[in-house]
Amino acid sequence: MALKTTKAQSAPIAPIQAATDAVDWNETLSRFNPRWDRMPNRWDEAPFLGNGEQGTQVYQTGPRTLHFGVGCSAAHDHRPPARDDLNEKHVEVLNRGRHFIGHLELHTSAPLIAGTAELDLWNAEATGTIRSAGGQLTWRCLVHADEPVIMIDTRGSGDLKDSAFEYIPANAQSPRAVRSRQPRQPANPATLRRGDPNGVQTAIQNLVSGGQTAVAWKVVRSDEGANTSQVIYLSVQHSFPESTAAASAVHAVETASAPPVDRWVSRHRAWWHHYYPLSFLSTGDPYWDAFYWVQQYKLGSATRDKGWIIDNQGPWLQPTAWNATWWNLNAQISHAGPYQANRRGQGSALSHRLSINRENLSLNVDQKYRSDSYGLGRSSSGWDLIAHSGQPGGRPPIDPRIGHETGNLLWALHNVDLEYRYWHDESLRDEVLYPLLVRAVNYYRHFLVEENDGQYHLPPTHSPEYRTVADCTYDLDLLHWGLNRLIELAEEKHQIDAQFEEPLLPKWKQISHKLTPVPTDETGRMIGRNTALTGGHRHWSHLLAVYPLRTLTPETSADRDLIETSLKHWRSFGRSFAGYSSTSAACMAAMLGHGNDAFEYLNGLKHYLRPNTMYSEAGNPVMETPLHGATAMQEMVLQSWGGTLRIFPAVPDAWTDVQFARFRGEGGFLVSARRSAGQNQWVDVFAENQGAVNIDCGFDIERFSADAGVTVQIHQGGKATVHFPANRRVQFFAATMPQTEPVINAIPARGQLHRFGLSGPQPER
Repeated sequence: MALKTTKAQSAPIAPIQAATDAVDWNETLSRFNPRWDRMPNRWDEAPFLGNGEQGTQVYQTGPRTLHFGVGCSAAHDHRPPARDDLNEKHVEVLNRGRHFIGHLELHTSAPLIAGTAELDLWNAEATGTIRSAGGQLTWRCLVHADEPVIMIDTRGSGDLKDSAFEYIPANAQSPRAVRSRQPRQPANPATLRRGDPNGVQTAIQNLVSGGQTAVAWKVVRSDEGANTSQVIYLSVQHSFPESTAAASAVHAVETASAPPVDRWVSRHRAWWHHYYPLSFLSTGDPYWDAFYWVQQYKLGSATRDKGWIIDNQGPWLQPTAWNATWWNLNAQISHAGPYQANRRGQGSALSHRLSINRENLSLNVDQKYRSDSYGLGRSSSGWDLIAHSGQPGGRPPIDPRIGHETGNLLWALHNVDLEYRYWHDESLRDEVLYPLLVRAVNYYRHFLVEENDGQYHLPPTHSPEYRTVADCTYDLDLLHWGLNRLIELAEEKHQIDAQFEEPLLPKWKQISHKLTPVPTDETGRMIGRNTALTGGHRHWSHLLAVYPLRTLTPETSADRDLIETSLKHWRSFGRSFAGYSSTSAACMAAMLGHGNDAFEYLNGLKHYLRPNTMYSEAGNPVMETPLHGATAMQEMVLQSWGGTLRIFPAVPDAWTDVQFARFRGEGGFLVSARRSAGQNQWVDVFAENQGAVNIDCGFDIERFSADAGVTVQIHQGGKATVHFPANRRVQFFAATMPQTEPVINAIPARGQLHRFGLSGPQPER
């Protein structure tokens, strides 16, 4: 019989074991390897590889040419912010955005007639075979996980035996400047080519405003009878303000090319073999399982612990107008998934870069506010985060919309708060989150106006992607969150250290109490004062309180009705949507517990995806949306807000068998669970820190086990309250669960497995 008492239950003395991890990672991930039965011919079809800074993509560009991209997230221009002409829209991107580097080409010694490729997720390597009328060439490519080197290994035979590599340098220009025909003056110098006696060649881009981007490469060639073997080691490095990139790239190539290569490759694989098992998800849905694991691979390829923020390009720069970091959505949702997926190394870049550039956050606001305020405009370099911030009421001569866009830093700091909440890292709270949040909230204090109703109001600000309006919901939501979070953090810090006193605390409480509420009408939440949503709106800038802030939740019937009305109205226009409109709607539907609706929205992402799961808008490649699709899947199987872990809160009917392992909840709780035949079976929760949490298991709790010192209180409806010492575990079981310990393993896909990549006949070239 299920336990119905609300009394604390005694716990066993002996420690309990974690759920057994029976996942065969190599075999499981191999099911989802993207495969191509013809060579791709575009960046958005191609296998992609990266190590958080360097990246490449492999595709065919002609009858005798394979293209290997050369990307580097560090490679930016560095023209001084003091010389920015604020009349130029996105001047930060023009002057300090990413710049072109070049690419590598393999010129085949005979025309190609066919080819295949595969991306090995487990080992983070791409392989392929190309064929001519009289020969064959196999290739393998990897970007080393913890060394700045791209390696390409080829074996050619027959009339492909004499194929050769050539590096093609590009001018160090901003893609936006090229696209908009706004060349920077003076131009960066032409690329220099050099060689040395050891066979290492370099292409060096010295930047006119300081710094250097350099590519170094070495080809190791050997003839093996009828076959020719070639291995090329290539490194792309960027330095600023020093001009040391060339020396660093040469050193990286010489180190990597020293034998034994097998040991070098083994270190690369070891990083990835540690990375994947940090968490696990299996839904049994062949399409979405494949999609999810390609996104986890992409995430690991795009950034590293305290590395580069995932900007609009990641390590794979393409011709674009958006060659920088965008702050009114893109960076925040690119980094939304790692917290729950227990991959802090892929989320920490955002908090790290905000921290080390805090002086520049003050330079982003007008000089009169710099003594106590921080801000962040729409777009910035990944190096310095110089993004001239808008302000309430506008900031001429900045573009009217950008000059009114004010809330982006607060949204970014919500990501930092998630990192703190999920890992309970007090140093992150005290050294980064709290001091930055104080100044971000302070910025708004300069503009608040107390009107006749006794409430504080905001002059016009811009609701991203829609309209400029007074009492803008985007800003009010973020400011309400920021104020209340500062009050909570100040009280939390005082509980830990009685000597801590915050002089601004009374003012924060006063503003929070008197700040005007978000306007609503019969359509739900409005864009701002006297401004309802009346047309297609791809951003959900008026719904941030629902997701991701979760300051408006469905815990009361009135709030649930407001969320449902607002979501329905937003989606009712049926046009002007983007891929992230689908992923964010899925997250909101999941919060409401509407699994089938969430799944319908998630499925809406499919037609936005390119064959390799990349994504673009208006011809501009962008990174955030597919990554956020994986985040939406996580929200459907686990939610952590309001002090409660919700197990399988929004699983669609189509996913009858689902399992996740080592997902992370707020407070540092690691959660694993299984659902079979449409019913939740068991839940395993491990607490890294001392603390209490509510757990909604989604089943009547038949039995439980807990480590010594853990106090468990069972409530009606499958809910429990658990008080944990640090490093302790509890497990809950449904009546239908056999009397065995829980096991984590992959759920077989129902139906034909979907593989991303390309299928179809090889086109003529």
